[in-house]
Parts: sequence; C-alpha cells; structure tokens
Amino acid sequence: MPKKLKKIKTPPKARLAQKGGKKIKDEKLVMGKGLDIGTSFVECAEKKGEKIIFKRQRNAFFEIEYTDFTKRMLAKSKVKYIQKENKLYIVGDEAIKFANMFNRDTRRPLSRGVISPSEKEALPMIGLLIKSVVGAPKYEGEIIYYSVPGEPVDADFDIVYHQNVLSEMLKRLDYTPKSINEGLAIVLSELEEEKFTGIGLSFGGGMVNVCLSCLSVPVFTFSIAKAGDWIDQQVARAIDERATRVCAIKESTLDLTKKEHLSKVEQALSIYYNHLIEYVISHIKSVFEETKKMPRIEKPITIILSGGTALPRGFLERFKQLLRKADFPLGVGEIKMASQPLFSVAKGALIAAISDEGKRKKG
Repeated sequence: MPKKLKKIKTPPKARLAQKGGKKIKDEKLVMGKGLDIGTSFVECAEKKGEKIIFKRQRNAFFEIEYTDFTKRMLAKSKVKYIQKENKLYIVGDEAIKFANMFNRDTRRPLSRGVISPSEKEALPMIGLLIKSVVGAPKYEGEIIYYSVPGEPVDADFDIVYHQNVLSEMLKRLDYTPKSINEGLAIVLSELEEEKFTGIGLSFGGGMVNVCLSCLSVPVFTFSIAKAGDWIDQQVARAIDERATRVCAIKESTLDLTKKEHLSKVEQALSIYYNHLIEYVISHIKSVFEETKKMPRIEKPITIILSGGTALPRGFLERFKQLLRKADFPLGVGEIKMASQPLFSVAKGALIAAISDEGKRKKG
C-alpha cells in the first residue's frame, strides 16, 4: 500500500535542496514533473530556474544467468538490474549494450504503448526505469503528470489497466500522479502561440497518438497500433532481414528524400513509411467525420509532428506531400516538427504539472 500523503496546502517555501553538497536557493526549484512512458523510452522533464532538464532511459531489459561474480561486477559498474531467482535482468541503456555483446535482442516491458501482457517481468522492470528517471519528489505529494495513449481505433485492448498500474507505481514513490493524453501533451508543449489549438501527432515505437485540441480542450484523441516497431517488422518480413538491423538503419541513416540508388532496406522502409502516414491520415479523417458537435475552428490549424519514428530526414516533407493528396476535412496552416521531437511529450506533461502546482499554491 502506498504511504498516506501528508496534507500540504502549499510547497514549503523555506525548504532547501541539496546538490553536490551545495545548497540550492528555493526559487530555482520549480514544483511539478512530467513523465513520458513510451514503448521505446521513458523520459522525465523538470524545471530548474528557466531551464528544463530531461532524464531518459531506454525502455528495455536483458536477461542473463545469475552468479555471485556477475552480480558483484554489475554492482561495481553501477549497472541497473533486478535479481529474480536465478536470473539477473539488466534494464535501461545498459540492456542494449549487453544485447549487442551477446548478439541477442532485448525485451520490452511495453508493447504497442501499454504494459505488455506477454512479459511476466514487465512490472518490476518498468517500475525500476520510472524510479531511475523521476528520482525523489521535491516534497511529499509533488504533482507528476504521466503520459497515456488514447484508446486504439485499430486494436482490441484498452488503457485502463496500464493507466492504473502506473498511477500506483508513482504513488509508492510519494508523488501525486495525474495522467495526460500523449497527443494533448504535444499540443501543450508546442502550440502556446496558437492558443493550444491544432493537431498533435506523436509517432512512437509502439503507437501513433493523435489529438485535435481547441483552446487546450481535446476535441478527440485516439491511438493507432501501427508505428515504428510495425515498420521494422513489416520490412523485415518483406525482405527476410532481422528487425533489429532494419531499426538500426531507420534510426541512423534513413533519408526519405533519397529517390535513387536505394538499398533493399531503404526501398522497403520508404514503402512502409508511406503506408503508415496514409493510414494515420485516413483515421484522422474517419474520426473527424464520426465526431459529433465539432467546435467551429475558423483559422487553418497547425499540425505538430513528434516522436522517434518521425526523426528520419524527409519525414516532414513526406507527410506534407501525402496530406496534400488526401481530401482532409480541416483547413491546414503550418505543418512542422516539434522543437524537441523526442522530449515534447514529457515537456507537455511538465507544463500541465507546473500549472496544477500553481493552482495548489494559490489554494
């Protein structure tokens, strides 16, 4: 059972934090944190002074046999791990290093944006990863907003279990957790000048999340269970290649503006990127047509693209080209990449948390 939170009307102003043995003045500590729990990475954002600080861990783990010697070596090297019976589970960025060393694949606590039902070890792994990026709260009950995907339109699962399990994990760390839709977090992060009106798209590893917002109020939110991992798997199946190699090429050298002298992997990646973008656009159109009582949005909307799957060179241009070909139901103004595509969800969650802390302080 989580600890009972102390009743705190406002964050204690007189309190000082410690860093490297030095005291930090209170005005540099901004209350509230944002947490993005994605299929591929777990990221936390917090504000110190005027600067936003991000912490990131890869959402993966790797299993090795337990020996006393191995355990001592991991501890000496400060490698994060969990021991369970006769196994050691290395988590985070170190898991990738060990997987490459042993020429094996890592395992993931999340699948298609939610806690994996097929991974028996998922809960302790995700718990350790979350703890490693959020750290201790600045005071007991500090507000933290954590990202959750929208309900999927093309898969048969819901987010209720995922959302509640994450909430309990954060309560045990003495936070006050609140969930925020991943697409809405993009809007809060990037569309302040547009009065938080527009479409936020998060192209992640497990899902694509979509939110149409009007003045920060979600008109509709949903997710699509095809994203970066799906591209890797489809390409691997089509050309008889390992998905891990496909992913490595996609993340390091893929150029979607390239039209000639494409390798077999590049050609297949280009084909499936086209399919994914068209698939996302078609679902936005369908959900728009099904949504009742649409608000009247007079100005052309801005569309924000974010997430690791949107990072290859030429993705933005490819998205614009395919959107122009579609009979899109809304007037579209600017289409642009998020200022920090990998961290915009965590940043948007942080903005929501700071806003709530401000209300608590006034109350």
